[in-house]
Amino acid sequence: MGGNPPGLAHRQPKAVSSSNERPGPESGAADSGCGLCGAGSAFVRYDFGAHRILRCPGCTFMWLDPQPSAAELHEVYGADYYRNEQFFDAGGDTIYGYHDYLSERFVKQQDLKRVVDRISTLLGGTGEGGDGRGAEVRGQRFLDVGCGLGYLLDVAHDRGFAVEGIDYNRSAVDWIARKYRFSAACGDFMAYEGEPCDAVTMLDVIEHLPQPFDALAKAASLTRPGGIFAVSTMDCDSFVSRLLGRRLEDFRRTREHLYFFNRRTMRAGLERAGFEVLRIDTYGLTIRLDALMKRARLAVPGIGAGLERLVRWAGLSRQQIHFDPRTKMIVYARRTAGT
Repeated sequence: MGGNPPGLAHRQPKAVSSSNERPGPESGAADSGCGLCGAGSAFVRYDFGAHRILRCPGCTFMWLDPQPSAAELHEVYGADYYRNEQFFDAGGDTIYGYHDYLSERFVKQQDLKRVVDRISTLLGGTGEGGDGRGAEVRGQRFLDVGCGLGYLLDVAHDRGFAVEGIDYNRSAVDWIARKYRFSAACGDFMAYEGEPCDAVTMLDVIEHLPQPFDALAKAASLTRPGGIFAVSTMDCDSFVSRLLGRRLEDFRRTREHLYFFNRRTMRAGLERAGFEVLRIDTYGLTIRLDALMKRARLAVPGIGAGLERLVRWAGLSRQQIHFDPRTKMIVYARRTAGT
């Protein structure tokens, strides 16, 4: 994709050469080779000083360089990941995890119910988008990769699925064991073993994984032929994503966001893994206005701060809205037979 959106300063892309030896995720070393098409060069799309985001000039896939070490990632996914009280501080190093994920449970589950309903419909349909009747899902197996605090599993369980989840964060898995009627495994998804499921989900997870295309192949191996896989992530080439550029929160999460997809690269990765893409939708969120204004302040401080004061003055801080800036996508795909 060429150039910057109107109104933003243009900067010539910097060419980056790739060495023949690709470092592993543990090294934190620069790695400018494209993991999707194999191109050996890339240009700097966004520069954050200690980190930069590179873009493949051929297939348009984007990734963080250098990658965090395994120890650095382990530090990020600690006990404070779901309650990061420094999230809205000015420093970029504090933008990781969630400010108060527990308080967002019920609003998030409003959005997750739509995801589960869509999966149920696709399981019962034959063509693109399903036939609208849905499926009798009671007892069908549902695996959530990167299940966090179990909000999606809770919705799927209530819908009748037999749920299972896996997450890297020990605190999250322990929380699920205390709060729900189901449990989740703690560990590396790539080492997870289980029988193929009817539905597999990976929501806001793939951008965190050191080997995203291996993860898609792993997800395919855990989805039965004809089963449904749903994956959501940032759409790095949407209009708003390009307009805000390096100011956007998803790009600034340099401690945890390792890879960036657009619709083209996500489709290519899924098809290579053995999926047929059924539909790609934008993925908004239900959010309180006070939380939305705080996030706006991260991207555009002056405007965001003014809007935050206005919302507070009008007594609308606790008002909930469904907000879709079209910066995220959710892709539903069917596992093809014989792959």
